[in-house]
Amino acid sequence: GNIAVFIKPLRVPKGDRGYITTDVLLALDGTDKPEELLYVITSPPQYGQIEYASYPGIPITSFSQMDVARQIVCYVYN
Repeated sequence: GNIAVFIKPLRVPKGDRGYITTDVLLALDGTDKPEELLYVITSPPQYGQIEYASYPGIPITSFSQMDVARQIVCYVYN
């Protein structure tokens, strides 16, 4: 089916982290299965990295919409 993706800027001060929430990133496909909506990072951020909050310092290459809803994904601005 069709997928709608809504994106807003995430402002993070240098040296800090910002959580990627559904206010910043939201994908919907009409199935009510956010755990099956997967984001794949094909080009890492230039000035930081995306990581799980519980594993600081370890960059990730993918995460789900459910991870975003649970507020466990963050951007770290190095």
